[in-house]
Amino acid sequence: MRIIQVGVGGFGKSWRPALTTTPGVEVAALVDIDPDNLKEAAGFFGVPEKCCFASDSLPWERFEADAVVHSTPQNFRYAHIMRALGAGKDVLMVKPMSDRFETAVEMAGEAARLGRKLVVAQQMRWHPLILQLREWAQSGALGEIGYVHLDFFYSKEGYQGSYPQDYPLLVQGSIHHFDFLRWVLGSDARRVWAENFNPTWITGHGVRAAYAVFEMANGVRACYRSVPSQSDHHSWLCDWRIEGSKGLVESRDCRLYLNGEEALSCWEDGDSFNNRRLPQLQKVVMEQFMAYRSGGKEPGISGRNNLNSLAMSFGAIRAGETGQRQELG
Repeated sequence: MRIIQVGVGGFGKSWRPALTTTPGVEVAALVDIDPDNLKEAAGFFGVPEKCCFASDSLPWERFEADAVVHSTPQNFRYAHIMRALGAGKDVLMVKPMSDRFETAVEMAGEAARLGRKLVVAQQMRWHPLILQLREWAQSGALGEIGYVHLDFFYSKEGYQGSYPQDYPLLVQGSIHHFDFLRWVLGSDARRVWAENFNPTWITGHGVRAAYAVFEMANGVRACYRSVPSQSDHHSWLCDWRIEGSKGLVESRDCRLYLNGEEALSCWEDGDSFNNRRLPQLQKVVMEQFMAYRSGGKEPGISGRNNLNSLAMSFGAIRAGETGQRQELG
């Protein structure tokens, strides 16, 4: 599979292990508006200068390749992905799908119309802590689940995203956590009510705190709290409490407890779960993408399926702005 990587600096670098160690993958072309990033990446991958594109005005999408790995900020996503799909390329993009729900729907629709594969890299689904939560929640070990509490504590300045935006937390940060909820519970959200705000010490643009309650399709209520924290406790994987008729699961500081007993606290080699090992998880995404392209069933991280996670982000924004519960179809 010949790949064009669009966005090679910053977060784009984290894809290098997956791109260089996955059998059958060849990085054939690179796109980045920063000439220094482009030059460094070309040297790393051994891509000749003629296969490097330093401007959006150049027809990079026409380069002979099978797929695009897109890792620029989401405000560029729509224009780039529509170009790639139109040129016959399958696409693996980082989350979130877009900075607007309407354009994300359009992208998924265009991929379906053209018969192209569109995947969103929700790589944290395969973190061992999240997989264990999913197993307990869906195996019956907890009985009938009554409710879920999910807490995301970020640093004092709050989640700011990769560029100035109105709702950096809910669009670019919380999308991971909302995808966790769907994945762990095996259910989509149907309704949401929310309050979005900034603590008094937050300055600058963008709303960086949220309280939201989701009603899932299976009847479970999921309470989500995401706030900037002045403590040293930060929780990208979130602190969880899942209460069922037969048991209780809690996570604190990336350690899992089942009915009060510690059950899981580190990777198999003893490394802390605080090391999220993104490159390792991104390789799982790459393998899922390749299997999908080869005729495998549509994965939960397909663009079409991921719209259900993105709907939770924009639904929470609308609920906060209107003060009314929002239906999520």
